[in-house]
Amino acid sequence: MTVKQIAAELKLWDQITVAVENSLLDISAAELLAQIGAIPIKKSWATRRLGAYVTLGDKPLCIRLQMAQEPENLKQTLLHEVAHACDHLSNHNRNKRPRLIHGPGWKAWAISLGIAPQRCGESAALKQLHHERLKLVARCKKCGAEINRLRRLNKNRTYIHNNCGGKLERF
Repeated sequence: MTVKQIAAELKLWDQITVAVENSLLDISAAELLAQIGAIPIKKSWATRRLGAYVTLGDKPLCIRLQMAQEPENLKQTLLHEVAHACDHLSNHNRNKRPRLIHGPGWKAWAISLGIAPQRCGESAALKQLHHERLKLVARCKKCGAEINRLRRLNKNRTYIHNNCGGKLERF
């Protein structure tokens, strides 16, 4: 799937088109819309991140979206990542200084796309999913505290519990 397909499905493509047409000064809106619309959307398995705009140098690779979030959150997340794409694709030739990820350029695009220019969002559904995926990976031999994580601990290391200094027993 691409940005244009998902945006059309969520009834957001017209909103993106209007924002791009109203915000561009020196490059073609049709050209930028074609570039943005062609960016692939990939399903993310992350439970701590709602979405991510992924690039390799000057080229956008994809937008990763966590589809398990609430429908309204999904719309906001897609628009947030499209703001990153707009900022990146409209400014990458203009100056040689590094872009600030959530800097003034991104904030202007976020506002023109009709979303709040905030860095992070939250999803109750993702918090629940993250909590369900946690598994017991270790227990402190000294105080008995249990350590829950998504990934197991490395077998080749010895771990010490930060709170009491006791050795952790891996499972």
